[in-house]
Amino acid sequence: MFTRHARLITIVLAVAVLVVLGGSTVLAQGPSFPTPVPPTKAPATQPTSAAPKVAPTVAPAAPGTKSGPAITVPTVKPAQPAAQPRTGAKVVPAPGGPFASAFRVQNLGTATASCSYIFYDAAGAAQYTSTATSVNVGDSMFVYTPSLSSSTFVAGQYSGVVSCDQQVAAIVNFSQPLSVGANSSGDNYAGITTPTTTWYAPALYNNYYNFYTNIVVQNATGSAVNVHLDIFPPGSSTAVYTADNNNVPGYASTTFDQSGLSQLATNVSYSAKITATGNVAPIVNIYGQGPYAWELYSYNPLAAGSTTVYAPVILNNFYGYNSAMSIQNIGTGTATVHVVYGTGQTFDGTIAAGSSTSLYTPASGVPAGTATGATITSTGGTPQPLVVLVNQSNSVGRAASYTGFAAGAKTVRLPIAFRRYFAFNSATQCQNVGANPTKMTISYGGVSGSFTTPSNVAVGATYQFYQGGDPLLVDGWSGSATVTAAENIVCVVNEDQNEGSAATTYMDQFYSYDGIGQ
Repeated sequence: MFTRHARLITIVLAVAVLVVLGGSTVLAQGPSFPTPVPPTKAPATQPTSAAPKVAPTVAPAAPGTKSGPAITVPTVKPAQPAAQPRTGAKVVPAPGGPFASAFRVQNLGTATASCSYIFYDAAGAAQYTSTATSVNVGDSMFVYTPSLSSSTFVAGQYSGVVSCDQQVAAIVNFSQPLSVGANSSGDNYAGITTPTTTWYAPALYNNYYNFYTNIVVQNATGSAVNVHLDIFPPGSSTAVYTADNNNVPGYASTTFDQSGLSQLATNVSYSAKITATGNVAPIVNIYGQGPYAWELYSYNPLAAGSTTVYAPVILNNFYGYNSAMSIQNIGTGTATVHVVYGTGQTFDGTIAAGSSTSLYTPASGVPAGTATGATITSTGGTPQPLVVLVNQSNSVGRAASYTGFAAGAKTVRLPIAFRRYFAFNSATQCQNVGANPTKMTISYGGVSGSFTTPSNVAVGATYQFYQGGDPLLVDGWSGSATVTAAENIVCVVNEDQNEGSAATTYMDQFYSYDGIGQ
């Protein structure tokens, strides 16, 4: 997946929003399928204050981003969700704000990495350039933007580029500060190591049960590019909406907002294809309004699909969390799709070329109280490539997304993990996508020892490592992790404030991201 020789590797951070808070700068940045459901009705896997079940999939959140390095649980919380819209101008990643961000870069190489980063404004002008930082093998570099200062790095929205001389991976967290109360929200996305000209987004909304989306596309080249968007309705290969944002400056970003588009019907989940005249790096933000005003999801569109896709975190009322899958057919013909859940249930249906459909886990037959995985396969005479998005959520506003995996690896890197780090915990759920049962081992950067599953994990089954209860770690720990196995595996990390009163506070302190396979 990554080249092994030492060379400059650039990670595009897609977008960031910089604001000023208290004088300090903060970066933010076949049969048919059943009727789709709101993204928030089917999200995460996090435990409550009760003893974790195998290990909550909803582990902690990346603090640096939720309210800075010193994240605390709010002392005041609404008795129930406030049915009010976000306030403030419509800015990325969603209405409201201010948003702050932080990112962690993990060294996946074989030697100490030298990493630096640059933030660009809307005109493509560099407004902040860091000095080089050394990152040990397997370890990570953490950047919390409120600690950065520059006369040109002022309140506003920026895009970023991280450059290192070893293989690296980055995860970006962004959020509003907890001081905004019930409207406190955030999520994360992966830095993009391989920008390209074509991307696919399985889920876009214009008032989909009070949810909306926007797409932020960063130019990953030094010259201006044109970006084109096609949006497809379910069951159709014909775009219902197209748009062009032209002459996007080098390294700058542009936004397509679906809110208010007359071509997009309410309570309908759409899909999209993004193309550009040069390499670009996009993210999609899903944000709620009305009774879901604090819920925010973010995900990376996919550059290519696969006839088999793995989703390691599927939830049906698992500590109050549910999930939903959006499956997009990015091929040229109708896809016949077969879904197998880790608990044995199956589903079969068809999807038109370009379009997508949704599967709500509580309607799948998966037993309540379950955290499992799923394997999605395109079958029939001419299998079509698929991409998959999974949304996770619960009834107290937690919301996050991750994308399905086209293949696994025997080593999976996790740039961000926590044990009670400013009240955040993380959980890592891994699925065996190999040919044989296998044990899995987790280790942590800078921490002695490791933990191996007590028995083999069956093919297609999952195992969850809960950092919040891992005796290898101490309270207050924040760092990176690695999971290894003799067979190919895929892993998703969930992060949240999931203990004590924070677990039931109406806020979206929940993040999710895909582990990076090597």
